[in-house]
Amino acid sequence: MKPFALARVLQLAERRSETLSRGVKQAHGIWLRARGRQVQLTALRDAHIALLALDLKSGVSAAQVREASRLQQAQAEEMQAAQAAIDAAHAEWQARLDAWLAEENRVKALRLLEARHQAAVAIAERRIEQRQHDELVERMHQQNGGRRR
Repeated sequence: MKPFALARVLQLAERRSETLSRGVKQAHGIWLRARGRQVQLTALRDAHIALLALDLKSGVSAAQVREASRLQQAQAEEMQAAQAAIDAAHAEWQARLDAWLAEENRVKALRLLEARHQAAVAIAERRIEQRQHDELVERMHQQNGGRRR
């Protein structure tokens, strides 16, 4: 019987799927780290605001207020950059996930074709075995029939 014609294609698709899977995991890790960075920045901003509130109660100079304002502006810019990094990382993760899912569907389709091919081969082999068995029985009957006469 003929081997599965798309065996090499299936093998390559499985390898590609594994590679894409690693890329999905890597992109997801980058996205999670970006989210973690945003959480750190938020905690830092909140701590700075709490310290500033304490300082304002006791009174601060105009220079200190300007410095605090400059620091808050820098933190806001850093938070925006962190959000942009999160958005970019999430988009990259989703794109890689979509590519992996498409390849995984291709692998599933090829595996289904392989299973169908193997089933067809098994049926053909059973038919050949049955035909050989029938021919053997026929010959035995012919031989036994000739001896009885």
